[in-house]
Amino acid sequence: MAKKNKNKAIQGEPLAANAPLMDADLSAQTATAQKNAYKKNKTKKSEQKPKLGARIRRSFKEMFSELKKVSWPTAKKTMSMFGIVIAVVLFFLVIISAFDYGIINLIELLMKHSIV
Repeated sequence: MAKKNKNKAIQGEPLAANAPLMDADLSAQTATAQKNAYKKNKTKKSEQKPKLGARIRRSFKEMFSELKKVSWPTAKKTMSMFGIVIAVVLFFLVIISAFDYGIINLIELLMKHSIV
């Protein structure tokens, strides 16, 4: 014979309407006690929050400690990266200017022939 699982309802078996709830305490006193305990815990957390000045000092202290960990590039490496950036910007400046010049001439050409 197959074993019946007590937690699952078997197909075709009616559910008992008056079945007791396991581990349920539905009294009003317990509910009020839980609300009061929640309020006490809530006020304790807000009292533990440090003041604004202490939080600002801590954030600056953490920021400076993180900046000390950064690996800063040398002056030579910085200048070489700066040169690469300037070269790329000038390259795209020439490309975009050429397209702009071409589009302006195309529009002027179309306007000359469309007026006639």
